[in-house]
Amino acid sequence: MPYEAPTPVDLKARYPAFAAVSDATIQIYLDQANGGDADQSWSERDFSPAVQAAAAHRMARAGVLGTSGTVDASAGITSFKSASVSIEFSADAVKAAVKGGWASTPYGQDYADLLARNKGGARVLGGGGIDCNPGFNGFAGPLPPWHI
Repeated sequence: MPYEAPTPVDLKARYPAFAAVSDATIQIYLDQANGGDADQSWSERDFSPAVQAAAAHRMARAGVLGTSGTVDASAGITSFKSASVSIEFSADAVKAAVKGGWASTPYGQDYADLLARNKGGARVLGGGGIDCNPGFNGFAGPLPPWHI
């Protein structure tokens, strides 16, 4: 089955917060994410969700949802009082929002999870040994004949 690029309808189904955003606007961000943030080196099942998550993240950061690039503050609330209002935010959530990056929106966090699954970490591959040529050390040229 070939990789299929997601459509604005797909993104709106996955992230209902974008239901009122025009298809043309969503398509611009999907086109940017397709090949830029996810390409066919990703697993086929993660490709479409990654493109959608990256596009939604970029739209949220750009203020397409009418939030002027801010993120949902309720995600970082650690304490709330009602009488003469007192709200405390998680320092980690505030740092993530200020810093930007994938952690600053829930859509970016979805993308980061998919990114880690597809591109995360070092890979260790088995391989053959290095051919040891006794007459050449690779750096200083041929070795003298008495080394044998």
